Amino acid sequence: MSESLTALLFFADRKALNRGVFLKCALLACVSLAVGCTETSAPTPVVEPPPPPTPALYPIVFSSARDPTYGLNGASNLEILEMKEDASGIRNISRSSAAEIDPAWSPDGKHVAFASDRNGNYDIFVMSDDGADVRQLTSDSMDERHPRWSPDGKRIVFESGRDGLVPGPGYGRFTDLFIVDVDGSHIRNLTATPAVYEYWAAWSPDGKTIAYSRQDSAGAQIFLVNADGTNPRPLRARDKNYVDESPAWSPDGTKLAISAAEVNHPFATDTYAILTVNADGSNPQLVTRLARFPSWSPDGTRIVFTRDAVDEWWGRFSTQNIWIMNSDGSNQTRLTSDTSMRNQIESPQAWTK
Repeated sequence: MSESLTALLFFADRKALNRGVFLKCALLACVSLAVGCTETSAPTPVVEPPPPPTPALYPIVFSSARDPTYGLNGASNLEILEMKEDASGIRNISRSSAAEIDPAWSPDGKHVAFASDRNGNYDIFVMSDDGADVRQLTSDSMDERHPRWSPDGKRIVFESGRDGLVPGPGYGRFTDLFIVDVDGSHIRNLTATPAVYEYWAAWSPDGKTIAYSRQDSAGAQIFLVNADGTNPRPLRARDKNYVDESPAWSPDGTKLAISAAEVNHPFATDTYAILTVNADGSNPQLVTRLARFPSWSPDGTRIVFTRDAVDEWWGRFSTQNIWIMNSDGSNQTRLTSDTSMRNQIESPQAWTK
C-alpha cells in the first residue's frame, strides 16, 4: 500500500475516533444534566422543629408544721420547707427546734430570709438555700416579721413594733416598716407612724416603691411608699366589697396581686379572695375566691396561694394548703395535702427566680 493511501486511512480513522469520543462526551453530559435537573426538582425534606424546652420548675418556700422531727420534746413546730412548683423535691431547710416562719428568697435564689423565735421572740434571720450559714439581722424585744428583699439583694424590709405605741390591754405594739442592710447594719424606720399598723411589705421589681398593708381605725388598705420613705399614698380607694391586704408585685411591675377580706361574708366566717390590680390602682379584677396570700411566678404566668384559710379564726378549718393557678385564675392545682396541721400561718409563700 502506498504511503498516501496509508495516511488517508489513518486520517479517516482518527476522525471517526474523535467523533466517537465527542458523541460519548455529549451523551455523558446529557445524562449528567438530566440527573442534575431531576435532583434539583425533588422536594426539600421537611425538618420537624425541636420540641419546646421543658419549663423550669421554680422552687417555692413556705412554713409548715408537717415535720415534727426537730420539734421541742418531739412536738411539731413550724419549719421552712422548699418544694418545686409541681410539689416534688420537698425538703426541710431550716431544721431547728424553734419556729421559723415568713420565708423569702433572695433575688439570686441563694439565700432565704425568715423570722424565728429561737431567741425568745421573732427576729429576722438569713440563711443559705441549704439551711447553712444562719445569720441574725435584728434583735429586739418586740416581734419582727415578714422580711422581703430589695431587688438588688442588698436590703430587707420587715415589720416591727419596736417604735410603736401600745394600742390597749392585751395587744402588742403598733407596727412600722423597717429596712435593714443584709449584714444587719443601718436599721431605719421607713414609715414612722407609731399609732398605725403597717405590715406585709413587698418591694417593687424596679426597687423604687414598697407596697404594704396599712390598718387604722377605718380598716386595712394597701399603701405605696417610695423606698426612701417619702410619699406614702393609698394604692386605690377603699372598696365597699373588699378589705385589701398582703400585696405581691408581678415580675414586670405592672400589676399587684392582693388578698382581700370579703366585707359581705357569712356570719362567723373570715372569707378571702385574690384580686389583681394595676400598679396605679386601676382595673381591679377578681381572680379567685376562698384564697389568700398570693405570690407570682418569676415569668408572671402563675400565682401560688393559700387555700383553706376560710374561717381560720373560727376553727372550721384546721389547716391551710398551698395551691397554684394561672394568673387569670384558671387551672387551679393543689400542691400540698395536709389535713391535720396548719401548713401556713399568716404569711405569703415566696417563689424564687
